[in-house]
Amino acid sequence: MGISGLGSVTVIQLNDRGDPAAFDFTEAGLTMDNAWHDLDLSAIVADPDASFVLLRVLAQDAAPGTTLHFRKNGNANAIAIQGLVCDVASQDMEGVFLVPCDVGQVIEYRASAAWDSIDLAVLGWVA
Repeated sequence: MGISGLGSVTVIQLNDRGDPAAFDFTEAGLTMDNAWHDLDLSAIVADPDASFVLLRVLAQDAAPGTTLHFRKNGNANAIAIQGLVCDVASQDMEGVFLVPCDVGQVIEYRASAAWDSIDLAVLGWVA
């Protein structure tokens, strides 16, 4: 039994990056001042048609309440964001996020304060 009334169907594909040998970004390369900053992924995401990136984030901080958020580059509102909140001091927190990117494969991130540890890897992208 098929589904009627859908009209045209758009197929999206998750492009698996493969098996990264290391994390792409760490806390040492990120600005953590509670402001939004660009994160250029164009050297990793080699597809000009990419519309989303799949991120894996592993983070830890001694101060509960510290946040790390991601959003599409150019967004101005706080509705379409996603990220981590440090719930328990000095415990690893992990998240996998599908974040929209712009045509240059750039996203934005905001860290509320200096995290003790952030490891971020691009797992793939949607085109």
